[in-house]
Amino acid sequence: DIVAFVDSKSDWLRRRLAAIGDQPLPRQLTYTDGEEHLFLGQRHPLQLGMASRAETSISQGVLQLQLPNPESAKQVSAQLTGWYRQQAEELYSRLLDQHFPFFAERGYKRPQLRIRRMKSRWGSLSSRGYINLNLELIKTPLECIEYVVLHELCHLEHMNHGAGFRALLGQCLPDWQARRETLNRAPLI
Repeated sequence: DIVAFVDSKSDWLRRRLAAIGDQPLPRQLTYTDGEEHLFLGQRHPLQLGMASRAETSISQGVLQLQLPNPESAKQVSAQLTGWYRQQAEELYSRLLDQHFPFFAERGYKRPQLRIRRMKSRWGSLSSRGYINLNLELIKTPLECIEYVVLHELCHLEHMNHGAGFRALLGQCLPDWQARRETLNRAPLI
């Protein structure tokens, strides 16, 4: 039975293994000056500076972090993560506000946003009224983030990935398949 099951899934397994093989290997981050970090699909070099008050900004493509101890990888990592979380909260909320009216007209209640670090998902929609979006999604292009938001909102009507779900997603986002492919190829580090 097991061999028959694996044989029946062999085409799918080959496609998944090929997709995994196409993804770039993650690199080990050091959180040092000049190291590049992703934000909205673009790489930005870190520019670390010393300051009594921590601040983070992007200026002319450079991700500038001011903090009390720029030599501490732990402090740089924590500040960068906090900044990513703030950016994610603003962007994900804006995208939800932008796209939810379509679902409100269909009689759905707006799910409450939660940003989490997830190991194997970009997002999820709970039956308890939460839309969970991965913090790491903020590193991907805007078009990919919008795809995930709409994907999860479509689960308000279809809690599966069947034909009805795909049709609704296609109605909301006609190029969703291309965006999904871009997301699947996107590096995270």
